[in-house]
Amino acid sequence: MVDKRWWKKVGRRDWRKGGRWCRRKTADEIELYSLVVVPFEQSSACNSKVTQDFKGLLLLMAEAIAAGAGVAAAIIQGKTALWEPLKQTIALSKDMDEIHGALDDAMQTLIAKRDDHEDMVQRHKTTMTPSNAYTNWNHRVNLVAKEVDDLKAKYTKERKKSSWFSIGSRSSFTKKMRKTAARVFALMEEDTHLVDVLVDKKPACVVEMITSKITNIPTLQQPLEQTLGWLCDKRVRGIRIHGLIGSGKTTIMENLNNHVKVAEMFDIVIWVTVSREGSIENRGIDQIQQVIIQRLKLNIGVTTTIDLIASRIREELINIKYLLLLDDVKEDLSLDKIGIPISENGSKIVFTTRLRHVCSSIATRQTNVATLNRKEALDMFKSVLDRPHLAENSNIKRLMPLIVNWCGYHPLMIKVAAGVFRVKETEESWHDGLINLRKWPEKGDDTMQEIYKLLACFFDSLKVVQKKCFFYSALYPEDSDIQKDCLLDNWAADELLDTVDDVEGTRVSGRDILDYLKMLSLVEENTQQCIRMHKLIRLAALYNLSTNEDQENLVKFGEALKNPLDVECWKNKRWISLVDSKMNALPDEPDCPKLSTLFLQKNPNLEVIPRAFFNHMQGLRVLDLYDTRISSLPSSVLNLVTLKVLYLQKCVALVELPHDIGNLQKLEVLDTRGSGLANIPPQVERLICLRRLLVSFTSSSSSSPVQEAAEDIKVISKIPKLKELVVDLIKAIGGSWKINFPNEKLLQKYIDKFNGEVSNNTISQVLGNDVAIELVNHNELEHLSNFTPANMNKIRSCVIKGCNKMRTIVDGNTGGSLILNNLEQLHMINLPFLKNISEGPMQGLNNLKTLILSNCPMLTWVCTYGVILQLPEIRHLEVKGCSEMKEIFSGPVNVVSPVLPNLKKLILVDMPQLTSILVSNSFEWPSLERLKILGCPELKRLPFRKDGAAKLKSIETEKSWWEALENDKDVKEQFQRYCTLS
Repeated sequence: MVDKRWWKKVGRRDWRKGGRWCRRKTADEIELYSLVVVPFEQSSACNSKVTQDFKGLLLLMAEAIAAGAGVAAAIIQGKTALWEPLKQTIALSKDMDEIHGALDDAMQTLIAKRDDHEDMVQRHKTTMTPSNAYTNWNHRVNLVAKEVDDLKAKYTKERKKSSWFSIGSRSSFTKKMRKTAARVFALMEEDTHLVDVLVDKKPACVVEMITSKITNIPTLQQPLEQTLGWLCDKRVRGIRIHGLIGSGKTTIMENLNNHVKVAEMFDIVIWVTVSREGSIENRGIDQIQQVIIQRLKLNIGVTTTIDLIASRIREELINIKYLLLLDDVKEDLSLDKIGIPISENGSKIVFTTRLRHVCSSIATRQTNVATLNRKEALDMFKSVLDRPHLAENSNIKRLMPLIVNWCGYHPLMIKVAAGVFRVKETEESWHDGLINLRKWPEKGDDTMQEIYKLLACFFDSLKVVQKKCFFYSALYPEDSDIQKDCLLDNWAADELLDTVDDVEGTRVSGRDILDYLKMLSLVEENTQQCIRMHKLIRLAALYNLSTNEDQENLVKFGEALKNPLDVECWKNKRWISLVDSKMNALPDEPDCPKLSTLFLQKNPNLEVIPRAFFNHMQGLRVLDLYDTRISSLPSSVLNLVTLKVLYLQKCVALVELPHDIGNLQKLEVLDTRGSGLANIPPQVERLICLRRLLVSFTSSSSSSPVQEAAEDIKVISKIPKLKELVVDLIKAIGGSWKINFPNEKLLQKYIDKFNGEVSNNTISQVLGNDVAIELVNHNELEHLSNFTPANMNKIRSCVIKGCNKMRTIVDGNTGGSLILNNLEQLHMINLPFLKNISEGPMQGLNNLKTLILSNCPMLTWVCTYGVILQLPEIRHLEVKGCSEMKEIFSGPVNVVSPVLPNLKKLILVDMPQLTSILVSNSFEWPSLERLKILGCPELKRLPFRKDGAAKLKSIETEKSWWEALENDKDVKEQFQRYCTLS
């Protein structure tokens, strides 16, 4: 029999032991106790003090094993053994107290199981939802739990009665307990067969898109409203939105996708981009089907034929009201082959196209996107220009209509032109810019070549270095997110940037160029880490490259290159980009002495690189093999003596690097994340110029993570110039574990606890090389100050993202030790429970220069006034999307000014409750150059006096916010000229 006292003790949610409160045991721990400890208690060996001590050890072992991944199988085998004693007690005992105790024990076990399931539901609530079977089971568990609680209350009353005079009532009460117990055991048994507790969430009705508002542009708003009206018309099946290239068709449909009425009218909205840039054909039927399958979250299993997939899509859509949005249709499309059913339930299809005749069998209505009128074009130019002080200059104002007229009132041309003139501050530069425009022919018919030529004149306004970097960015395919860090590394490796003595100086130069290209609207910021290039601008850039006789390039993506390109195609090329070209073979030995960049990424059919392939590429500096299926690198790769950047990310078949990889003495960046490499290869330590290493580890369950970690640390410590180590977390899949730093404890081991496993100075060497650290999705990490301070003080840059338990950086319990004392950049993103930077007196961070906080919903203030005084080096402070933020710094009314003497850039975005920077809203900012405040309606005052920001050059905010400011009139007049109002 199981010890009743132990069952009662561990069955409670919280229980007292040795004067302290302990957490409740999980269902698995309770069950394991019965399997491991109880049989030992019942054996004849359990007598002496030695065996009693052994029993204590078994208890500890039971708890440890229950927390491990292999416990599930052992528990399932022992479930019958666990319940049987309780069942026997309830069935055979005539003692009311004993039956009640057994029922209580069983109920506590059932509740523990329910709570375990609920914990799992909460952990996955963003992507999954409870199954109907589990919801029903959970409901019945709650009902029986209430019933047991009622029986407990009646039990207390029965015990107070005399047993002699209440025999009848006790007998009846005992029957009720047995009946309830039967339901409890049935639910416990049912739980063992409950396979799917969670299932995938149903697809959202609408996936909103980031796009420009068009309510103030009637030429674009009118087709949108016309389309909305037709969506309500039962007679309308399909709608064609027709217009010239770059006229705003896609923007109209993006606004349609996001419109609130659409979400009310349809069960689901499906967006498909039908064609690739530069192509005269649609994507293949199979590619369009894959987009729809992903949107509908269909599990098609091993179904591979187009017809079978079409049948599965048709089966899913036939009974729901859908809206299918098809963007950029180039030729007739067979909806039947895709699997789109013809429904009479109000489902609709809307598509955009440049060709009036396309899909006439589908379109029962058509709306045309006209050219902007003169006023709209001028308003758009001023809006994109975003320089009110220029618009008020009478001489410059007279030039604006001439510019938009030259652009032919074309939205994309206007956007690019405004970007070019945005950086011209004088009347003379505007006149010169207009003269340069007029050197090009007037806008003619809507042909791709004409627009390429028109856009080319804007490219000519770039400096030589800027132009090279811009054209290089066009090597990436359509709709791709271009990682900023990778792009900057590639620019530097290809020697496009002005020569700078140090690496960081080179990156600064690259970032300045990237910012300039964004200002000109030639590239667009997609996320904090990525940029994109508009497809029309990319096509124009590639057209310009193709006509440049000084530099030959080969760019083909999205094309089916079933056979290797002729070796002659490779000759004399400087840049070659064959991204996503469906290639499965490469030429044996191409002659490419001038080649500096080779992009082969996203070719999953490419499995082998010929042995002599790299023999004649002595000048290659950037090689990208991302997401190919190569299993090895050929020996000729060692001939790439100038190679600086090597991307092997997602090369899942690649399990080792060449033994002599250390011969690549110029290699600076190596990315092996998601590849088949299980650890950091020891050969890497011989890469004497390596400064950036991006890895993820794969550890089998049979290997020793401690030993592997020690070996990794040894390798890292021997890389002499390593500045940045980026480690990706890969979760467990199937029976093997792919882990690295999955929780705070293992990260602690890497940083702190291996001094006994490796040499005493190893950790200090690893973290002592000005490293950068990224912590992403570490769900047990609460703060950084629980790491040993001495081993963290050489970190220069830290990114913390998606750490769901992170509440602060420094918890105030560092024992007087400084922590992160050399940290210069701190980025904190998507931290749902972050409350502040420091919970007590600040010990460290006093060299911090950049502080960025984004989407931290529990943050009400960044830090106290006392803490901010200890951070005098901050140059860049950015706070975004912190919905509960009320003031940036919490502190007294009277402050010593200046608060942040070196702050140059202050950005505050989307904080609806923010009322002040500091309670005292007027103090000096001697170094402030840029101020950006958007979406902060309750912030009523500028945080300085008329003479409090002498170096301020730019204020970016909304016009309505600026007009509602409560500052003195002379303050607003002083800074009005620096404003960019939206």
